[in-house]
Amino acid sequence: MKRLLFIALLLLGLPMALSAQDTVVVYRTDTVTLQRVDTVTIIRTDSVYILRTDTVVRREADTAALSAMKEKEKFYREILSANGVDKEKLEAERNYYIHMVDSLRALVRIAELENVRKEEANKYLEERVRIAEERTAQVTNRKKKVRPIQGVAMRFYRTPEWEFILRSGEQQGTYEKLLSNRNAGSIEFDYVTGASVMLWDLTKYFNKDLTIGSDSLARTIRRFDQDFAYDLGLYVGFGGSNLFKNFYVGASFRFVDFFYITGGVNIAEYTVLKDGYEDNHPVGDNLSLKDVTASAWLVKPFISLSIDLDFLSYIKK
Repeated sequence: MKRLLFIALLLLGLPMALSAQDTVVVYRTDTVTLQRVDTVTIIRTDSVYILRTDTVVRREADTAALSAMKEKEKFYREILSANGVDKEKLEAERNYYIHMVDSLRALVRIAELENVRKEEANKYLEERVRIAEERTAQVTNRKKKVRPIQGVAMRFYRTPEWEFILRSGEQQGTYEKLLSNRNAGSIEFDYVTGASVMLWDLTKYFNKDLTIGSDSLARTIRRFDQDFAYDLGLYVGFGGSNLFKNFYVGASFRFVDFFYITGGVNIAEYTVLKDGYEDNHPVGDNLSLKDVTASAWLVKPFISLSIDLDFLSYIKK
């Protein structure tokens, strides 16, 4: 009975307490325990603010840290002022070292770019060296059977160039029409290109030491300081401006790795006089060159000096 009377008095006094203030602020509450309440009625509450304990503690800690930082800053300033340190000079030195760091960073960047450039250049040079080594191995490959060669051939027949000339006749005021060869002669040079097929390898024979004398007076002479390739083969080529009417066939001798001496026959189409016509002989006035000349295939001897085309392309590089 006493307990019920206490609760009733408490409820009667609560509106009066709430009417005295509009805001009730609970700062800290550990534990609230209601033993027994049948009915609880809150007559009026304008605003109730509950401040959480952990938020308050964190704000208090931040405030304490900020205060400590300000105290440290104040302490450092007092030390600088007490030691007579020039703040402007200190700031200038700070800016100088910042500028130095930026300069060093720029130099490091330049050095990195230079290293990248050199690495790329080295890769390019390594590739060039590899290609050159492969090219050298290809040129100096003594086991290669077919080699393209190019050179100058000397053939013992000149390409005729026929024309008509006029010569004074026996009677005054008369003329004779004569056939004449503007390219007369027996030797002509031609630019030839072809291929040599190796038939017999003579390298060992030509690189043997040469022995002069006999018995105690015998002396051995080394042919060369290094071994060169020699072989004997078959040569087929063509030359001149009309490639398909000017062929060369014969034997080839290779010496000192890259040079060739070839000899054989030249098979070419020439313009020759028809039967019954000769050089420096008169012809009828009504005749033309087509009437007195014809095309014919002739076989003439030749000799040439050539060089390996692979070696020529290697020299150009």
